[in-house]
Amino acid sequence: MPAKIVSFVTMKGGSGKSTSAMCLGAYWHKSGKKVGLIDADPAGTLVRWIAAGADLADMPAITAGPDSVDAGIDRLLKSGLDHIIIDTPGFQSEATDAAIRRADLLIIPMRPSPIDYQVAIDTAEHIADLTSASVRFLLSQTTKGSVIARHMRAQMEAANAQPMEVELSARVAYGEAALAGTTPSYYQPRGAAAREIAEYATEIGNLMVARRKKARKASEPV
Repeated sequence: MPAKIVSFVTMKGGSGKSTSAMCLGAYWHKSGKKVGLIDADPAGTLVRWIAAGADLADMPAITAGPDSVDAGIDRLLKSGLDHIIIDTPGFQSEATDAAIRRADLLIIPMRPSPIDYQVAIDTAEHIADLTSASVRFLLSQTTKGSVIARHMRAQMEAANAQPMEVELSARVAYGEAALAGTTPSYYQPRGAAAREIAEYATEIGNLMVARRKKARKASEPV
């Protein structure tokens, strides 16, 4: 079965895009799944992150420019991977569009603020012009139970957007782990951030299983 592709897309910097992509990849990697990363962000965050430590050194990660995302995907698909995770630029580009078109699931990370919400909706509309793949909004850098987080979730639900149940909270553990070239799943495996990441990865896994079942059902003869 070909690797399933998860693309992290937003048209706004500072949304937690690279962190949420890396934490998902690292969790799956630690769980024994074969995961490859494509770093299409000009900042090269994922590749730099891996190079800073040893925990993720054997997880395949390649950089891709505006015209080489498709080639990067095709290259990793030949490696027998379970999942490919793509980190995109924080703006519209050919790299972003290629990652959108090839994705099985698209995650739009956003901080709980009205401006981030509007940009996230704009991103979702752009995605809808390119693919019918599943899209989910991920609230990141939240303060659990805060008024603004609850308000943004309610606003998304009222607009028929689809926020993930899990939120990635604003925790020091994410930054401390990144300094060591790793993620909370390795750095503090029994900590709150690691538990949060496990729930996050489980929800994404369930979404992908549901998509496969839906696609299988759609292909069955009537």
